Amino acid sequence: MPDAACKHGHLVTRALPLAAAASASAMMAVPATAAELVLTGAPGSSWVVDNGEESCQLSRTFGEGENQVRLVLTQWAPGKSFAVMLAGRPLARFHGTVELGFAGAGTALASRRADYERGTLSGGEDALIFSTVFLARPLGKDGGVIAVTPEGTPDLASPYGGAAPMLPPGAITMADRIELTKGRETLRLEPSQLDNALSVLDACSQSHLPEWGLDAAAHRTMTRAPQAPDFSRAARAIQQSYPSAAIARGEQANLHVRVLVDETGAAGDCTAVAATRTNITTTACRHLTRDIRFLPALDAAGNPMKSFHTVNILFRID
Repeated sequence: MPDAACKHGHLVTRALPLAAAASASAMMAVPATAAELVLTGAPGSSWVVDNGEESCQLSRTFGEGENQVRLVLTQWAPGKSFAVMLAGRPLARFHGTVELGFAGAGTALASRRADYERGTLSGGEDALIFSTVFLARPLGKDGGVIAVTPEGTPDLASPYGGAAPMLPPGAITMADRIELTKGRETLRLEPSQLDNALSVLDACSQSHLPEWGLDAAAHRTMTRAPQAPDFSRAARAIQQSYPSAAIARGEQANLHVRVLVDETGAAGDCTAVAATRTNITTTACRHLTRDIRFLPALDAAGNPMKSFHTVNILFRID
C-alpha cells in the first residue's frame, strides 16, 4: 500500500576543501574487540563541504580496502537535525534495530535507537541512510527540547540548545565520533576535529537564510520557531496525494519542503526539494500554504518575526 509519512519541525554545487577540519592522520583500523571496528581518516582524506543551492553537505572517507567507509552529512535547512549516510562493506552486517551516537556512554550524545533505510550505491556498496538525526538524545517529542538558563534566556552551553534553528553549540563541542551499534557489533568513525566540521555544516546552512529573505542574526536569538498546531489536517491530505503514476512505477521518494511564515503566521513561498533522484511531484506546498495557519516565530524580545518551517515527506510503497 502507498503511504506518505510526514515529519515537520523546525543544484549548482561547488566542492571546497574544509581546511579548518582537514586532517592528515593516517587510516587506523583497531580491532578493540572481535566485533568492533574503529576507523580514522583514510590516507589523504579530508572533509569536503558542498554548498549547494538547496542543501549543505559534508563528506569524508574513512579506512581503506574492504574496511573503507564513506560518511555524508546533509542539512536541507538550518536546524538541530541533519541526515547521515554511511556506505561501505562494513555496513553489510548492520540489519534490524541499530543505535547511532556521537559521543561516549553516559553523555547526552550517547548511542540511541535510530530509524534508517538500507540502500545500495552505484558501485554496489551497502549504505544506511538516517534521514533525521539529532546530535543529542531526544528528551521530548520529535527531539523538541529547548534549554534555557534560570533567567529564561537560551542556554547555549546545553547540548539541546535554544529555539534557534541551529546545531546546538554545546552538542557540537561534545561530538567526537560517529558510532553505529548493533548488539555486539560496533562501527566507530573517529574523525579529527569533528566539532569544527559540524560548525562548518551549521554555518553553511545559516548562510542560506538571507537568500530566503530572512534575518540570520534574529534567528540566532529567536525564542520560538513557527508552530503548526493544525498540521494534522495538512498531513492527512499529503498522505493521500501519493502520485498514481509513481505508484504504478513502484517509485518512492524523500522530499524536503520549506515554507516561509510571516509575522502574522501566514504561509508564503514554499519550496520542495527531492533528497533522491525521483520524478515524483507533490501537492505538499499547496496543502501547507492553504490548510495551515501557523503561530509565527518570536524574536528575542518576544515579537513576531518572519521565519520558516520545514517538513520531511517520505513517500513509500509497502
